Amino acid sequence: MLVAVAAARLWAADDPAKIMRPADRSVVAPGAIDIVATAPGARLELDGKPVSAEQPFPNVWHAKAQVAAGPHTLALIWEGGRKEVRLFAGAGAPADFRPFHIHPPGGDTACTQCHELSARGRFRFKNMACFDCHDRKPFVAVHSHEITTLTECGMCHNAHGSTVKANLLYPKEQACKLCHN
Repeated sequence: MLVAVAAARLWAADDPAKIMRPADRSVVAPGAIDIVATAPGARLELDGKPVSAEQPFPNVWHAKAQVAAGPHTLALIWEGGRKEVRLFAGAGAPADFRPFHIHPPGGDTACTQCHELSARGRFRFKNMACFDCHDRKPFVAVHSHEITTLTECGMCHNAHGSTVKANLLYPKEQACKLCHN
C-alpha cells in the first residue's frame, strides 16, 4: 500500500507544469480572472498576449487578467513545453464547458494559508491544512480511508477551484486507482 501511495505521489509530482486556476473548459464571468500556475521559468499568455504575473514562490505564478465575453485560451509556456486551458467568458458557452467555481475563500487568499516551502525550498501543500477550515467529521462519511491515510487532499481535489462537485480532479473510480490496482 505504501509503495502505491508513494508511486501516485511521484506520478503527480513528475508533471513539471500545471495550470491550477482556471480549469480547462471553464465558464467564467467577463472581467477579472485569477490565474495560478506552476512551471520552471514559465510565462503566461492569454489569447497569444503576455500576462504579467508575480512569482510568490519558486516556479509558482499568480496573475489577474481581464477577459471579455467569448472564448479564450490561456497558455503556460516554459522551456521545452506548453500547456493550454480553454475558457469561455459570459453566456453562450459550448456544451462541454462548465462553470468554474473558485474554492472559498477565493482568489485573494494568501498562498501561505495552505502552502509552505519545504526544507529543500520546494513549494508544497501544508500537511492536513484543509482541516484548518474544513470540519473533520463529514470526512469519514465521504471517504473510505481514515484521515491519516489521505493526508494529501490535492491528489484528488483541486483546492484552487474546479468545474466539478467537490473540486475533484478525477472521477472517484479513477482517483482510487492512483493508489489501488
